Amino acid sequence: MKAVIFDFDGTIADSVYVWDKVDRDFFAVRGMEVPEDYCDAISTMSFYNGAVYTKEKYNIKESVGEIMSEWNSHALEEYENNVRLKPYVKNYIYRLKQRGIKIGLATASNPEFYLPVLRREGVMGYFDAFADGSDKNVRNKDFPDIYILCAERLGAEPAQCRVYEDVIKGVLSAKSAGMEVIAVYDSSNDSRWEEIKAAADGYIMDFSEL
Repeated sequence: MKAVIFDFDGTIADSVYVWDKVDRDFFAVRGMEVPEDYCDAISTMSFYNGAVYTKEKYNIKESVGEIMSEWNSHALEEYENNVRLKPYVKNYIYRLKQRGIKIGLATASNPEFYLPVLRREGVMGYFDAFADGSDKNVRNKDFPDIYILCAERLGAEPAQCRVYEDVIKGVLSAKSAGMEVIAVYDSSNDSRWEEIKAAADGYIMDFSEL
């Protein structure tokens, strides 16, 4: 193992609650409940693609830009002030760095969400590369593009990388790139945890196990 690539939301960051609330508020003002398959559908999409999907799927009258602005206004304050890394994540990151292992982040999220958290938690300087939802020509996490891009930026071949992911689509995509994948439990994916575990090369309930 030459490099470790982390997903962000739900994997190393305890942040899924933010988007649960954003979704509830967004649909509530439109007289709707959050569709049952909505979270699963957009969980691996970039911010922009998620807005496009939402507008087209549910005939939202606002523009894609207006939808993103509405989401931003709800979520940014939480990321800037309240979102924390999951327990023992910092400890594990420190140990990886001590061993000389390259560390990357591959997330569908945008930098304005994850960078404030990494800075506030004191781990920003430990990351060697980032690949995120703002990268052009990178498809959703239904495809392995973002993991491959992150590995390239880390100077590692896919087979030299271990990926930590919490959603089934991410697990399958990273594995299709030839990477080792460890599933990370998050309560938001409780209903699919058995499926996620079965698809991954291994799993952890939290980072204290490492």
